[in-house]
Amino acid sequence: MAIDPFSTATQMAELLRAGSVSSRELVDLHLERIERFDPQLNAVVTVDVDGARRRADELDRRLARGGPVGVLHGVPLTLKDCWATAGIRTTAGSPEMVDCVPDADAEIVARLRAAGAIVMGKTNVPEQVTGQETGNPLFGRTCNPWDPDRTPGGSSGGAAAAVAAGLSPLEVGSDSGGSIREPAHCCGVYGHFSTSGLVPLAGHLPSVPVEDTGADQDLMAAGPLARSAGDLALAMQVLAGVAPLEEAPAPERLNVAVWLDGPDVELSRDVASLVAAAGDALGTAGASVREAGPPFDTAEAREVAFQLWVAATASSTDDHQHDRAVERAAGTPASDRSLAGLKNRAQAMSHRDWQRLDARRRSMARAWAALLDEVDVVLCPVSPVPAVRHDPEPEDVDSVDRRLVRTIDVDGRARPYLDQIMWNIVVGMAGLPATVVPVGRTAAGLPVGAQVVGRRHADALTIAVAGIVGALTGGYAIPPGFA
Repeated sequence: MAIDPFSTATQMAELLRAGSVSSRELVDLHLERIERFDPQLNAVVTVDVDGARRRADELDRRLARGGPVGVLHGVPLTLKDCWATAGIRTTAGSPEMVDCVPDADAEIVARLRAAGAIVMGKTNVPEQVTGQETGNPLFGRTCNPWDPDRTPGGSSGGAAAAVAAGLSPLEVGSDSGGSIREPAHCCGVYGHFSTSGLVPLAGHLPSVPVEDTGADQDLMAAGPLARSAGDLALAMQVLAGVAPLEEAPAPERLNVAVWLDGPDVELSRDVASLVAAAGDALGTAGASVREAGPPFDTAEAREVAFQLWVAATASSTDDHQHDRAVERAAGTPASDRSLAGLKNRAQAMSHRDWQRLDARRRSMARAWAALLDEVDVVLCPVSPVPAVRHDPEPEDVDSVDRRLVRTIDVDGRARPYLDQIMWNIVVGMAGLPATVVPVGRTAAGLPVGAQVVGRRHADALTIAVAGIVGALTGGYAIPPGFA
């Protein structure tokens, strides 16, 4: 039978179990699409052709014998090039890791394989998986399937581009400042930032701290990217044992807050109108919808979340980088509240100062909890703008400094480049789950996503509500030229 490469992973798994298609056929279909379309994107940087085909043949034989099958039996996928994959190169976009071929799988990879998934290859990331655009000295830059002159976001940019273009039905990203959510928004796919600590990070490279591949980094969480909310739910079942809701909540039973006035970030008219329209669509469908945000000062939230994010990412620096950070901090007065000043101090802050910052974070987490006691979910933007044009200067591991001087255009006004992460980190600092759903496209044809935020461990609910929003707004669409 003819196979639709834009079928969901759930549909592919059902066709496989019914005997309507073989795993080898699915693998070959995706390998052919990677060969045909990836030169336009540079999303897939390592392809294990022989290994994927061998595994597909093995799984086809198992199914024919009536052997046990997992929920992803025979479904091919790619993985962000930060997850250790036994026998498949894993570089984290770093020249120092160009020859790294792990002996063992990351925990999430082992779980995917146990469920029957086939790893076809790895997708591009920024160097050392640090950046809001996706490119590195090893493999170059990844392009957005909606506009090759624009970024797919980062750091899961290769993952989002591959899923959007039909090169892979499912991916798993990692995210501390929007690295799942921003690429999902930029490329028009679904993405899930899981409750902190829910999805294991063991085997995430480069690890934090460097000596411990099982360490959890503050603010970081892992989660899937896909073309449907149903596939996010299926993936979370495999990755973390999160059972999907037996039945999606009826819109008329939902209480929704729409938050558009924080965290001290100006929204473009396109983004504001599309996110607001998604809230209106929920209201028309019967949900109780009101405008509300967490009861905290948005400027303070921006400052606290940004410093926590900088401190978390600084934990992986080497001694030389840390010494430089200490020198910069010593020369930065406490009165300097600019992003550059906050960054300089946060990269080398003492444990005492971090504890004080963490206390402010906990207060804001309680504010989030208070709001989520009143509503089921909060609908808010991912970023103030759709995908931005590529930075002419490639990012590197010290590129937070470059990002401090860059700006983005928000309806003709120059705004800080790092405004793109602020909506994400004020959610992430509270450890809350957030599901990105495509809610439409701008007049220029660029996709826009919205976050559906819920209380801790309400991952199944945020994914289900994202599915409702996607059904009302159109959800995923195939980028032009990739059908």
